[in-house]
Parts: sequence; structure tokens; C-alpha cells
Amino acid sequence: MADSDLEAKQTLKDAQKALQRVLEEENAFKDAVRLGVRGFAHDIKNPLNALMGYSQLMCSGAVPPEKFLEGAEVINNAAQRMLALCDGMLAEDWEQKSGGGAPTEDEVQDFEVASMVEEVSSLYRQMASDRDIEFSSNVSEEFPTLHTVPQHIYRALTNILSNAMKFTQGGGKVSLNAELDSSGDAILFVIRDSGEGIPATQLLEILKPYKTTVSARGDKGTGLGLPIVNQLMIELGGKMEIDSRENQGTKVTLRFPTTLQATA
Repeated sequence: MADSDLEAKQTLKDAQKALQRVLEEENAFKDAVRLGVRGFAHDIKNPLNALMGYSQLMCSGAVPPEKFLEGAEVINNAAQRMLALCDGMLAEDWEQKSGGGAPTEDEVQDFEVASMVEEVSSLYRQMASDRDIEFSSNVSEEFPTLHTVPQHIYRALTNILSNAMKFTQGGGKVSLNAELDSSGDAILFVIRDSGEGIPATQLLEILKPYKTTVSARGDKGTGLGLPIVNQLMIELGGKMEIDSRENQGTKVTLRFPTTLQATA
């Protein structure tokens, strides 16, 4: 075979390999975009479901006049959160997000946890009431001001609480507490529920995207909530711990180092 024929065949092989690499990279990019969009939609869906419950109740006339302002505030806060998520998704750089001024909520800054816990709690109180779930929240007096990304904390808490509400039956309990661990060397957000729990066989798979489950009430998960929280925790320098027993409930702990405290 002539050298020119060998060179032509080798050139063709090289071109085919290059094309294959391009196609693989394109498919990987498409998968990443698809996962990102699904995660974004999931984060939008959590507050949207909660505020729809409030708005439907208000439209039904079942809310007394003195409670309208409270409901409207919950709806407004949730809408602003969703708008912030949209802005963050659309922004290309820091200057576009903040205009070089005050940091936006998807940037590192000092913030008080008590107000966020109250905001998140108010979002789910009506859902808990509708489902006959006893819901409580508390922030320890010793809990410090945090220096981190507020939007990440909000997304993590709403994702976990959404799961807790889905998989806790009527008559059950859900709680959200912000506290320091007993040794004082970690900052904790602890979400407990008395729901269905996670079978031991599923615990190792639960952080993989799209591992969906269906609650006894018929609520179907997307399989994205806990993987999203796990990724957020990695970005924030913390970790998520899950302690669950089938039919005995679930405890999710978001554990952060004390270095996350704001400095005076």
C-alpha cells in the first residue's frame, strides 16, 4: 500500500477520533446544562408550592382579614427569592449581579440566621397545617452571625424541609433548629421529621441525582433535593449528615465549622 494511502487512512482515523471527542464533550455539556436547569427548576418549585398554598387559601376566603398581611408578606418574600434565583441564573459575572455595590444573596456576606429561619418557617407553616403536621423552629441564643452565602443556606433549608413535609404523614412532626453542637466546635442546622424514613438500602444511593421516591401521600420526589444540598454544602465548606430509619423518621444535619462565624 502506498504511503499516501496510509497517510489518508490515518488522517481519516484522526478526524473520526476528533469528531468523537467533540460529540462526547457536547453530550457532556448538554447533560450538565440539563442537570443545572433541572436543579434550578427544583429550587424554584419549593417556594412556589408553598406560596401557592397561601394564595389559594387567601383566594378561598378562609383567611381572616387580620391574617392577610401575614400571608401577603410570605408570598412576597417567596417571590423575591425566586426572582433572585432567576437573576443569579441569568447573570454572567459579579458586576452584572451586584453592579459593584452591595453583595447579592448568592455572594458571601454576613447575615443573621434568625430572620432566615423565620422566613423559611413561615413558608412551610401553612403546608404543615394543611397536612396536619406539627411544625416548629428555633434558633439558639448562642447562634452566631454567619459569614457565608445566604442564598445557599436558604436553598439547602427549603430543599430539606420540602422533603420532610412530603414524607411525614398527618399527625407527625417536623422541626428546624439552628444550634451549636455540645462541644462548641461546629455550627448546626438540624431538621427532624417523624416521617417514613429512608430504608438502609437506599441511603447509599440517595445522593445520586434522579433517585426518586414516592411518599405514602403520593408526593413524588424529583431525586434532586438531597444531591443539590450535598453540593451546596461542599461549596460552603460544610457537610450534610443523614440519620434515618425506615418508619422512624429522618434527621438531617447541616454541619459547618465555626470559621463560618462573622468576625466583629
